[in-house]
Amino acid sequence: MGITEEVAKVLTVADKLKGSKAANEANTKVLLVEPILAVLGWNPRDLDQVEREWRVYDNTSLDYALKVDGEAVLFLEAKGINKNLDDKGFIAQTLNYANNDGVVWCVLTNGLTYRVYKTNESVSMEKKLLFEVDLADVAGESAADAARSLALLSRESLIRGDLDRWGERVFTDSRVRRGLSQLAMSPPEPFLEAVEKAMGAPPVPLDKLRESLVRVFDTQRGAANEQPTPSTLRRPSSTIVATSTQERHRKEFTIDHHTADKPAAVVEMFEQLDEYGRSLGADVTRRVAKYYIAYFRGKKSFFSLQLQRQRILVYLALDSRVAKPWNADTMRDVSAIGHYGLGDTEYSVRGLTHLSEVRELMTLAYG
Repeated sequence: MGITEEVAKVLTVADKLKGSKAANEANTKVLLVEPILAVLGWNPRDLDQVEREWRVYDNTSLDYALKVDGEAVLFLEAKGINKNLDDKGFIAQTLNYANNDGVVWCVLTNGLTYRVYKTNESVSMEKKLLFEVDLADVAGESAADAARSLALLSRESLIRGDLDRWGERVFTDSRVRRGLSQLAMSPPEPFLEAVEKAMGAPPVPLDKLRESLVRVFDTQRGAANEQPTPSTLRRPSSTIVATSTQERHRKEFTIDHHTADKPAAVVEMFEQLDEYGRSLGADVTRRVAKYYIAYFRGKKSFFSLQLQRQRILVYLALDSRVAKPWNADTMRDVSAIGHYGLGDTEYSVRGLTHLSEVRELMTLAYG
């Protein structure tokens, strides 16, 4: 049985469990978590692969240690189906278990949502979250892509190092981008000289080079010239024209408003899409609204982004009949569907593998 079929069965059981008196942690583990572990290649009945109640510090225990060649490679802590995974106590508990045992990867779940943390990153507790998967997505319209995300927790994925590579790429690339942005804000002379040498002739005055570095690396997040657009849920309009009175009464939002509570993978994908979108032309402006981020060429919006916890929805100002390449697994026509953002063609971005395809569409929408 495949992942999507097993998830559908688990969701049926979950619907029954949620409203019953049996909605406790023990039933969540047996009825919801262990079937998912099994379909991901972890045999809950094989002590060489799955060990329950793994002993950790202070004479306490962790729900599951997933093992390869006798070594724990991933810790999983399960809570009852009705528990809120935003509870900082739950997050700290799970991360501390893994940190103290030197295990890089840990998962916190309530049987429906799986949150995957990389414990050895030097960031705050919440920012160690690499990605999360909601089982409802695996059984829904984005089943194929959501299933691939869940499959990163499979035994084969851990053995091949797929999860390690994904985490390394997301966290390292974001650190490199932040480091370059800091250099661009106040570039030391050797850095300027290296850039100037790489650029070749004709030379650029150092003051102009400094200004360009700031623009290129976007160190001025949420700048005053990036005004938000109206944020009501409605059918999209390709153009927004605001009066001076409307401008004065708009509430301003920053990029942090959209990225602050998102997993690292979503933030990394956003930064790459944002950078590419604004590199398409000098006439591109970004406007940050409450529920989405819109990108304009002059007064016409050509795409917008809505950041969610499991994915980024890209809305493109393209007729579905001309939006090429068309990927039925990730795209749909939303011209008759109310949504946040501006554009009639929706692309659901769940991984870095989607970026090259969606960039082609962004270029097409830019025109």
